[in-house]
Amino acid sequence: MGTPTSSPSRMDISQPLLAWYEANRRELPWRSNPEPYRVWVSEIMLQQTRVETVIPYFERFLNRFPTPAALAEASEDEVLTLWSGLGYYRRARSLLEGAKAVVRDHEGVFPRSYEAALEIPGVGPYTAAAILSIAYGEPWPVLDGNVERVMTRILRLAENPRQVSTKKRLREIAGGWMPADKASSFNQAMMELGALICSPVSPDCPACPVREACAAAGQGDPENFPRLPPKRKTIAVELEAGIIRRGKRYLLERSESFDFLEGLWLFPLSLPGDGGIAARLGQALEADIETGEELKAIKHSITFRRLTLRPLLLETGSFTIRGKPSFRWALPEELGSVLPVSSLCLKIADRLS
Repeated sequence: MGTPTSSPSRMDISQPLLAWYEANRRELPWRSNPEPYRVWVSEIMLQQTRVETVIPYFERFLNRFPTPAALAEASEDEVLTLWSGLGYYRRARSLLEGAKAVVRDHEGVFPRSYEAALEIPGVGPYTAAAILSIAYGEPWPVLDGNVERVMTRILRLAENPRQVSTKKRLREIAGGWMPADKASSFNQAMMELGALICSPVSPDCPACPVREACAAAGQGDPENFPRLPPKRKTIAVELEAGIIRRGKRYLLERSESFDFLEGLWLFPLSLPGDGGIAARLGQALEADIETGEELKAIKHSITFRRLTLRPLLLETGSFTIRGKPSFRWALPEELGSVLPVSSLCLKIADRLS
């Protein structure tokens, strides 16, 4: 099975696809007003995250930071707090730096030039093409995971769509299918088709508007595509979390040792090689700390890491955190509302409640 020598025509793809999209598209908050900043925020949030998860975060974020200028004036802690639980926190930091660049270099308006867009922190080829096409109607084809899946099935493509040469060819083909005056609708329709119909498993081929042009549907093997390399092997990580309570408040620590949670507030954690959370905290806080009750273990995934976390109630003598800026006391209701935390921290707090 090689790459077909020809692909379906624009008429084969765009007309039925756009008609289907007009009748079946989801009402999403960034679609109701596809202003460049709103599209930008939505695209960053949607990276590796489900639409249903993103919607409430998007609405809260836009309510607090309605413009790039408002975001550019925010502190990193303010941004991370609103991002708490959404994961992939580098996205939030890049979005903040990107807003500062847009305000500094483009008078607070996302640039219309593709080259200028690529100079904004956190904006790569996909994000630039998505913003310019959806918000400005510029004819830049987009290739996210959904579009890759749709295209490789239509073409019955044997090559890995994420190889540079193959990706370039797919963009050229998608550009040929795209009506120049319908770039926004076309790109969103391709993404929507992958999300609603052309799913990774058990695609609904009978409901697909372009099934007559789809080579994989014709051969009855769409689930064989796309042909991607094996996923990165998962790594099992075992952690201990130390729970120290003082009145209604719990001790938190700003993460510096875990690159995947850097800058967030957490219940203090330790890896097996640290000698245990009680020993590590005892040294850090200059206090006598003993391990008490162990709560039910928590399972959590962060990218390729599969975490098993053991929350331990710790018994302590008197100590102070004065002069130790990486520690603080916090009420449970402050997690994610006042302080930037990860969803792992929220899971521990939920276990405590």
